[in-house]
Amino acid sequence: MQAGSYILNCCSNPQQYPITQDKNELVDSTLKNQYKKLDDGSLEVTNKELLKRQKQVLGFLIKQFGSAIMSGKSIMSISLPVGVFEPRSLLERLADTFVYAPIFLEKAGTINDTFEQFKLAFTFYLSTLIADLTPEKPFNPILGETFQGVVGGCPVYIEQISHHPPIAAFQMFGKTFKIEGTFEFHAAIGTNSVKCRKIGDFKVTFKNTGSVIQVQFPIGLMSGTAFGKRTFQYQKKLQVFDLKNRYYCEVDFEKSESSKKRKEIPGYFSTNIFEINDRFLAKIQQEFKKKDGDLKFKEKDHTIAKLDKVEGTWLGSLAINDSVYWSYDEHTPPKLEYFENPLPSDSNFRLDVLHLKLKDEIKAQDKKVLYEDLQRKDQKLREQFQQKKRK
Repeated sequence: MQAGSYILNCCSNPQQYPITQDKNELVDSTLKNQYKKLDDGSLEVTNKELLKRQKQVLGFLIKQFGSAIMSGKSIMSISLPVGVFEPRSLLERLADTFVYAPIFLEKAGTINDTFEQFKLAFTFYLSTLIADLTPEKPFNPILGETFQGVVGGCPVYIEQISHHPPIAAFQMFGKTFKIEGTFEFHAAIGTNSVKCRKIGDFKVTFKNTGSVIQVQFPIGLMSGTAFGKRTFQYQKKLQVFDLKNRYYCEVDFEKSESSKKRKEIPGYFSTNIFEINDRFLAKIQQEFKKKDGDLKFKEKDHTIAKLDKVEGTWLGSLAINDSVYWSYDEHTPPKLEYFENPLPSDSNFRLDVLHLKLKDEIKAQDKKVLYEDLQRKDQKLREQFQQKKRK
């Protein structure tokens, strides 16, 4: 099937495309094989083989650091071992977070009620959090690298448009909606943890109403990277907003819930959708794209009206005014498929990825180092060109 026919057929019936069978494999394969849920809503990595491989990285880096110093090389030349990587690029992993889009966004695009569209878009954004849980590290994209995929017949296009800082541009086309935007992948490495955040301009646009729903994602924190238990949790907030229609909803992952449900359901949250005023509207426009942006929302200062009640867990369920909008037991997403004839720059043509898929770690490591060296050389050439240009 070629790209043109994907656009014509996309989302007409997501169930006609390859999906996980019987149960939600997307969630089950990750949660059951990689993690266990903890009472506080965080996840503990339980894959012993993966933990063993990742714990070896510290010793590997110490040796490589010493070797680089002795030989007079920059520590920037040190390359992580491919044994801790999954055999795919970060671009493909990003595309995998869109798997629920044909279910929630296609439905929203057939409705002329902008408030209902907002609720379904919020549901989609919440669902992306569980679709991005794999504890393995993906390969960093190369400048100009692309990925083309299909979810439920909806084509997805992603390209790495900046090396430093690392930024990817993406699009997804449905019959009634469009996803587009850019992400800068920002990571902060601590002594025993890694914090990651996708910063940028992520938009869902509905063709019938022209509504645009945007998002600021929370911070993902992986603790125990060097010693102790390896756990994952979200920090800060998931914040979803429609500036034109003034709808706003946030999930605060650091808010302590004292309710009985919080104790019974890992990751439980309770919040509301609000109609926001001009003051908070201006604040969103000024702050949400910043790396350290934290939209401090205060109900009494920033709202015109409280609308619907929202509750659920980021681990797979959502109810709005007691109506179920998402349950991973009931909503089985289509699988991400590859294009039959993607561009030569596609992630799956990378030799380090291909060799790792074939479980040849030696060749995968050699190609990974080669790509990283070429990236650094190209970066220097770009810097030299810019210096000459300024003279």
